[in-house]
Amino acid sequence: MFDIKSELVTDEIIKNSLKEIKEELDDHLAAINESTEEIEMNYSYLINIDQRLKLLEKKMESIFSILAQITKQKPELKLKKIKITENEQQLFLLFYQTQRAIDYGFMCKSLKKSESYVRVCISSLIEKGVPIKKHVINRKAYFILDSAFKELQTKKGVVNIVKTLTLDCFDQAILK
Repeated sequence: MFDIKSELVTDEIIKNSLKEIKEELDDHLAAINESTEEIEMNYSYLINIDQRLKLLEKKMESIFSILAQITKQKPELKLKKIKITENEQQLFLLFYQTQRAIDYGFMCKSLKKSESYVRVCISSLIEKGVPIKKHVINRKAYFILDSAFKELQTKKGVVNIVKTLTLDCFDQAILK
């Protein structure tokens, strides 16, 4: 009926097949173990990064609280008064009262002074810290007082203006 030889061959084939399946499963198990180790290593890196981020977050919170305290207790800056001569005051007031850029001709005509005098006064004002901006258009120089400084002058009186009470303080048209 059954041949013993064929049974042995069939058993041998089954054993070899099972052995091959076992080897394949062992390979898969090794690959899974390697992946698990890699996952564990990445997880530990993530935990480390998370701890560092929490530390940075605490430091940033302390920095923000310090900045909040600083901004709440903003001390008034002591502005240094700029002292200018009476002649420089005339030119400064011309800049201060004029809303547009002005050239040497306008300044000379308004102040009834020479161009060299006006140039010297402008240089002196700039040296003393008055921010006068110069623009050249078609080879002609135009000057204007910095708008932020003009606002600061209005609020804080940075430039020390001393005007003596004379007839030139009043409207000359009243006298006519």
